[in-house]
Amino acid sequence: MSKKSKSVVLAALFVFFAGTVAVVSLPAQTLKLCCIAGKYEGSQINHAKPNCPVPVKEFFTMVLKQVEPCGAKIGGTITDAAGTVNHWTGTLTRGLRGCCKLEGSFLTPGGNTLKFQGTICRNRFGKWQAKGTWEEIGSTDPCKGSGTWQMTQV
Repeated sequence: MSKKSKSVVLAALFVFFAGTVAVVSLPAQTLKLCCIAGKYEGSQINHAKPNCPVPVKEFFTMVLKQVEPCGAKIGGTITDAAGTVNHWTGTLTRGLRGCCKLEGSFLTPGGNTLKFQGTICRNRFGKWQAKGTWEEIGSTDPCKGSGTWQMTQV
């Protein structure tokens, strides 16, 4: 076998093994959930509705726990600016580009179910950030009942 033939064979083997390693590691990365446990500060605002006062941004603190380290079952507490604490539960699923989708719910002090969902991603500083929507099922207040939220890990 000539020197040129050996180089071609070695190059082909390198490409084959490098491609195999890339294919093997790609599924392992996509199966990974986000490790998002921690404390977050955020805000929420109601959707603006006709004949209602202009919505005011309200602030909250969320403690987010994962039942298993980096697992799909999540929960914790949400404390609003008035000091009301709500215990919530939810799930985490894989999203695009290293982000995860977050869904959760809790019972309000008035007995309604508040559901929220959003996407959580790591920012350029390594902290998790999330944003999404929420809806209070059974709300009798025509000026409230749904809106948007966002939060950042502290």
